[in-house]
Amino acid sequence: MNDKIKNIIVTISFLSVLIIMLIINFMKKDIEISLSERRRLQQFPEFSIEKLLDGSFFEKFEKYTMDQFIKREEFRSLKTNIEVGILKKKDCNNIYEFDKSLIEQIYSLNEKSVVNMTNKMNEINNKYLTENNKIYYTIVPDKNYFVNSDNLKLDYRKLKNMMGNNLEWAEYIEIFDCLDLSCYYLTDSHWKQEKLQKVVDRIASKMKVMVEGEYQEQSVVKFKGVYAGQFPIKTESDEIRILTNTVIENCKVYNYEKDIISKVYDIEKINAPDKYDIYLSGATPLLIIENLNSSEDKELIVFRDSYASSLIPLLIEEYSKITVIDTRYISPKILGSYVEFNNQDVLFVYSTLLINNSTSLK
Repeated sequence: MNDKIKNIIVTISFLSVLIIMLIINFMKKDIEISLSERRRLQQFPEFSIEKLLDGSFFEKFEKYTMDQFIKREEFRSLKTNIEVGILKKKDCNNIYEFDKSLIEQIYSLNEKSVVNMTNKMNEINNKYLTENNKIYYTIVPDKNYFVNSDNLKLDYRKLKNMMGNNLEWAEYIEIFDCLDLSCYYLTDSHWKQEKLQKVVDRIASKMKVMVEGEYQEQSVVKFKGVYAGQFPIKTESDEIRILTNTVIENCKVYNYEKDIISKVYDIEKINAPDKYDIYLSGATPLLIIENLNSSEDKELIVFRDSYASSLIPLLIEEYSKITVIDTRYISPKILGSYVEFNNQDVLFVYSTLLINNSTSLK
């Protein structure tokens, strides 16, 4: 067989594969959500002459073909394994693997974001809090803090100093030394509730409350976290475990947004894309937790991000009521319509992930 015939065969084979793949892609049903990436995929764009002429149709169509390509997850995994295994690339999508844990390489310090965070906290303090409130704040480190292996990272000391200099009205509770990498899920950014006892003890000590810490530990569901979707290689599964006792089980949680009463642990969330939503039903603007076993009239207000969802249940036994506020989803300007501020303890719990990217705060 001469070279000309070989070239013709190769060309025809290549074109045939392209045509077949194109036909299959057009025939298959579009996927709405990528569970591994936890995002909605681009659907076929609406066509109009105006969108065709201004280029917006082709822009969305390109995203559509990339999102809806057949065997997309398999190709993503293959690409990552080639880059990491063969080309020896350290990270993919700024995620890297260290000691079986997938970690986001977060850098550099976004000083404007830190200032924005403290400005938002100052607005809350100036508008609602008084000398009758005992006010505290803590910072949850991201996983990248615990790795020293040529990885780029935030200037954590400067972050703490900036926060402290702008929040002189609140007492800082240091918890970095209460944690290590094993306290976090292998495939997710969040910490494990069953590893938070040192954190709870430190917070309770600083806030001068008594938390006994006697719980029954229960396994709920295995899952793959958000980093498994962003760094699609073969990894071990994580497991959601909850710490519970009679006090936690008897609490009532009122969700203002949904106008429903639920439990501290929403076990139905085992079917949700994000299994971490089992803790306090996930992201929501405003919750009221009532401790029906409490004999004291002591209240706590927590301004938080998602990390506090698994922390708050471990503080419940000392309080008759905990108000949980997430200002990513509710404007502080309207809090007075829902929350009566008087002599409660107040705790701000924010992760370095949010502090360094605080644009989502209202």
